[in-house]
Amino acid sequence: MAKKSTNPLARVFAFLGGFHVAIVCMALLLVLTWLSTLEQTGPGGLYWTLRKYFSFDAFFVRPTLNGHDLPIFLPGGYWVCAVFTLNLIIGGVLRIRKGWKHAPVLVSHFSMVMLMVGGAMTYHQSREAYMELEIGDTGNTAYSLTELSIEVAEIKDGEKQNPTVLNSDVLAGVRGQVGKSREILLPHMPFDLVVSDYLIHAKLYPVQGSVPDEAMVIDGYYAMAETPTGFEEKNLSACVVTIKEKQGGEQTQLLLYEGVGHDVTATIDGKVYGFRLHGEIWPQPFEIRLDDSRGEKHPGTGLAMTYESDVTALDQNGDDAIKFKIEMNKPLRYKGLTYYQTTWDVRDGVTYSGFTIKTNPSDQWPKYAIYVCGVALFVHFIIKLFGFVSASIARSKNEQK
Repeated sequence: MAKKSTNPLARVFAFLGGFHVAIVCMALLLVLTWLSTLEQTGPGGLYWTLRKYFSFDAFFVRPTLNGHDLPIFLPGGYWVCAVFTLNLIIGGVLRIRKGWKHAPVLVSHFSMVMLMVGGAMTYHQSREAYMELEIGDTGNTAYSLTELSIEVAEIKDGEKQNPTVLNSDVLAGVRGQVGKSREILLPHMPFDLVVSDYLIHAKLYPVQGSVPDEAMVIDGYYAMAETPTGFEEKNLSACVVTIKEKQGGEQTQLLLYEGVGHDVTATIDGKVYGFRLHGEIWPQPFEIRLDDSRGEKHPGTGLAMTYESDVTALDQNGDDAIKFKIEMNKPLRYKGLTYYQTTWDVRDGVTYSGFTIKTNPSDQWPKYAIYVCGVALFVHFIIKLFGFVSASIARSKNEQK
């Protein structure tokens, strides 16, 4: 009988690499996936449900079912995956028996570690945005459907001059927090900004008759909070921006609304500045031209059933670099970016294709990990089968003697 180590560090090491930790982690991931799948069909929607259950800062989760919080707390999915990865490294890679007979099992565990690490890299380093084109158009700029920013720029001769972008990380502290504000210093501008009353989903109203007491009227309009749709890309946010001039101390308030679709302007020191709340802009390293697009819709629903697009990636000189047909399960991968066609529509006789653009350094890791794991387990099965057959033959010969 093996003697247990009295070294506390060794005992912790053995505990983290044990089967019981692996079983608990897999059971928790199963429960978290099940509960999050049920919850995403409610008002929370997919985006916020994933952030609630699997984000880096979600150490604990209180599940919600049918609009009611359950009286339990579960560890966040991100940290369950982190513990499971540590368990795989210690128990499945470091402490496993070594030798050629155990090599396939070692490789299969290593591939699972690769799968988990790839998921973490996707969470921290991937980026996603959306681009819509009509046939014949080109585009090299995408925008986020879920992460909003405030763009500030001087407007001269109708053109924006060196825009300053306040990204979603800067605005995260006040998003959805009515009554909270955040002052943002702009060293290269003659003013600073204070962002407040940031509503996740709102409706804009013109002042007509009485106005709700809690409403803030700015330039004849006010915004009222609405219940978020649950689908982050369908929410229309609003916020109040207070412009604080550095010389003179004068203040001007603007109401920014995502659904307006254009800049709100203000004149400071004789110069015109534009302010706009919209999805974060993501410039692309090359242009994409939509050459043709075809699709069908489900009868009576208006939802796209099948669609495909012929696109051309252009080089820096605007010449054709690569032609590709994007289909529902066949994206374009080019220069570190992946283009998926996610929408297709015909409006006023014009055909539009919408593309979700992603960058993900571990994009293909899950596929490779599953392939490697499958081959390793198959080899392990063959080794075990060969050993079993050899032992059976030997036993049969001994019985005949």
